Amino acid sequence: MVRETRDQVDWNVLTSPWLDVVGLNATASTSSPLDTLKSASSLRCIVAGSPLDLFAAHRYLLTLLYWKADAAGGLSTMRGALLKGELPQAIVQAIEDESHRFWLFDEEAPFLQDPSIRDKKPKSAGSLFSEIASGSNVSHFFHSEDRNVRLCANCVAVGLLRLVPWSQSGGRGFSPSVHNAPPIVTMAEGENLAITLGLNLVPLGGNAGTARWTGHFTPSNPKWPVPYLEAMTWNPRRIFLSRADTQGVCWRCGRFGVAVVGPIVYEKNDSTKKRADKKDFEWNEPAAFYGPAKPYTPMKSTDEAHASNGADLKWLESVESAPKSAVIESNPGHRGWRLIVPSTNPANNKTFDHRQMVMESVSVDAIKAELRVTKSARPRDTLDGWQQPKRDYAALGAERFVRTAVKLLAPTDWLDLSSAAYREIHESAAAFDVLSGLMWPLRGKVNWLPSRQAAWLTLKVMAAVPVRARTLQSNAPFDPLRLLPKRQPDERRNGRTVSSPYPVAFPRGRRLEAELRVSLDKNMRRRKPEAVDWTSLCYGLSQLMD
Repeated sequence: MVRETRDQVDWNVLTSPWLDVVGLNATASTSSPLDTLKSASSLRCIVAGSPLDLFAAHRYLLTLLYWKADAAGGLSTMRGALLKGELPQAIVQAIEDESHRFWLFDEEAPFLQDPSIRDKKPKSAGSLFSEIASGSNVSHFFHSEDRNVRLCANCVAVGLLRLVPWSQSGGRGFSPSVHNAPPIVTMAEGENLAITLGLNLVPLGGNAGTARWTGHFTPSNPKWPVPYLEAMTWNPRRIFLSRADTQGVCWRCGRFGVAVVGPIVYEKNDSTKKRADKKDFEWNEPAAFYGPAKPYTPMKSTDEAHASNGADLKWLESVESAPKSAVIESNPGHRGWRLIVPSTNPANNKTFDHRQMVMESVSVDAIKAELRVTKSARPRDTLDGWQQPKRDYAALGAERFVRTAVKLLAPTDWLDLSSAAYREIHESAAAFDVLSGLMWPLRGKVNWLPSRQAAWLTLKVMAAVPVRARTLQSNAPFDPLRLLPKRQPDERRNGRTVSSPYPVAFPRGRRLEAELRVSLDKNMRRRKPEAVDWTSLCYGLSQLMD
C-alpha cells in the first residue's frame, strides 16, 4: 500500500547508495557517497548521464573534504595524500560522524531544505531540474503535468545537489547560484577517484566559514568575500519535500516500486539576490574561468547558435586574454581533463545542449582544435526528432488485433491489464496470458500484426480508459502519438519567434507509457472527449518501437 507520509521514508544523502561508480576492474556499481570516499583508491571514476549531475556529485564529495580537512592535518596534507591515491581514515571517520546532517526527510533539519516553509503551496517536483517542464519553464526534452511528476530519492538528491553550482535565474525573483549563471567548468581527472579528488581539491583563499546543510540559507556578510564553505553550500532556493510515497515510479530515471517525492514546496530565496549595491557576490568558483575585466563573473555559454557548433569556446583561444581557472593553475602540465559546458540563454532562465568534452589538455592550442569553423545549416523540415508513421494497408493487422481485443476481452481481462501498468511482459503472468490469448489465434491468419511490445503497450493504455472509450470508430480523431513532441518548442525573444535547431527523440520505456497515459487522461477529462484512434496508435507504436 502507498502511504503518503514523510516519516516512513528513511533516506540519507551521505550513507544511502545512489552514486554510480566504476571500479578499476571496469565493474559498475551503485555506492553511497561515504562508501565511495572509503574506496576512492579502488574506483576509476563516478559516472552520470548528465554532465551537470557528474559535476554536482564531485562537488559534493569535495565539499565534504574541504569541510573536514582539519581532521586530516589540513588541506595541503590531505591533498598530498589524495594525489598519492590515499584518503586518510581520520577524515572519513570525521565525515561519517556527521551523517545525521544528511537525512532527506528529517522533520527538524532535512538536508538542503527549509522546514519553515512546509505549509507553502507545493509545486512540481520537476522544479529541481531545468530540463523537466514545470510552471512556465519551457522543457526541451521532457514534457509532463506538474501535479503528476514524481521523483525517486536518488534523483531528488541529485536535484538538491545541483542547486549550489547550477541554479539559474528566472521566474518571479528566482536568483542564480553564488557565481551567477551556470559557468563553464573544468575537472582534472586522475588514474583513480582518489587522485581525481586530489587534483580538484585546490587551495582556496579567504575564510572557511560554516557549511550550511539545512534551513533558510542567508549569507553571513554580503558585503565581504564569501567564505568558501558557505559558497559551496549556497542555496538560492527554499525547498521542502512536502510529500513522500513509499512506492511509485520516478519520472526522471524510470525506476519503479521505490520511494518517490512530489509535489514539493519550491520558493525563491530573497536572501541570495544581489547585494544592495547591485554588485556580484565576491566568490570565485575554483573550476570556473574568470577574466581580468570581471573578476567575479565566470565565463558561460549563452548563445544557442554558438553552442550548436562549439563557437562558445572561442574566447579561450587567445593567449593574452584567456580566462583563468584555479583548478588549471593548481595542476600545471597535467594531462587528462573534462570540460563541462552548461548552456543557457541570455536571460539565464532556459537551458539547452549541456555538453562535456574529454580532453588531453586544456591549453589554448587544445581549445582551438575543438573549435569548428563552419556552422552547418539544416532545413526546417529536417528538425523533427522522429516521424509519425502514415497509416497504410499494413495497418489492417493492427486494426484486426484491436478489434479482436475489444470484442473478446472480458472485464476481468481488462482489470489484469490495468494492474500491469508500467510493467514488462514477463512481470505480469495474468496480463501475459491475456496478450497470448489474443495474439496466438491470429498468427498465421492475419498479416501485418503489430509487434508484441506494441500490442502489449496498446492493451495496457486501453485498459486505463473507461469502457465507453474502448471502441473502434471510423475516422476517430484522437491519436495520443500526435501530442508527443517531435522538436523543441520555439521561443519568443525580443518580440519575435526564434526556431530551435534541436530535435526531440521519441520517448522509450516507461516514459513513453507515462506520456501516452497523460495524453489519454487529458482527452478523457474534456467536456466532450474525442474518440480514440486505437488502430493508428497500435500501428504507430509497432513501427516506432521496432
